[in-house]
Amino acid sequence: MGKRKSKAKPPPKKRMDKLDTVFSCPFCNHGTSVECRIDMKNLIGEASCRICQENFSTSITALTEAIDMKPHEELAHLRLSKY
Repeated sequence: MGKRKSKAKPPPKKRMDKLDTVFSCPFCNHGTSVECRIDMKNLIGEASCRICQENFSTSITALTEAIDMKPHEELAHLRLSKY
């Protein structure tokens, strides 16, 4: 009679790195000044700059993360062209 073969252990699951919630502002170019807040109860996401007081808010879904609220350069040009 032969020996029973042991099963190999599965490899450990990789940890997901946490995503940033603080970004640089596209309006004033100040690093780490835009803070993102997500209100899952009211389904509203808000990004606001602590330096130049610019705000951006949008509706969110259950899959929305803080990285989705990151202000983009296109957004800055669109908002600046309105004024």
